[in-house]
Amino acid sequence: MTNSLRFGAMAVALLGTVGVAVAQAPNPAPRTAPGAPGSNQSTSPNQNQKVQLSATQKTAIYNAVSKDRPKSTSSPPNFQPLVGAKVPPSMELHALPPEAVANAGAASSLRYAMINNQVLLVDPLTMEVVDIIRQ
Repeated sequence: MTNSLRFGAMAVALLGTVGVAVAQAPNPAPRTAPGAPGSNQSTSPNQNQKVQLSATQKTAIYNAVSKDRPKSTSSPPNFQPLVGAKVPPSMELHALPPEAVANAGAASSLRYAMINNQVLLVDPLTMEVVDIIRQ
């Protein structure tokens, strides 16, 4: 009987110290889904989703970008502006103007380049063209 009491007391003491250790550990950061409000992770269009923009949204983006940066450049050497193409590091990318993403929140994390009068929407994490908006 004394041995079972001794083992019971040791078990309670051991479990009590584990509980104290857990209580003293710092709380991990709350987990939120990527792209959710309060999350510092952005949702990349190539992470199991594709940017879906309506014709109206594409027109609004094209018009806003044309006002913001009306100068179109030619395509860099050895670069074909196609959806899925990797953008060369030398290509200058710009944040979309606020009026361009006002009604197209899905595009807010994207960057753009104006090449041959086309707006290339680029995922800044993968540096891939995710959409091309033509005039």
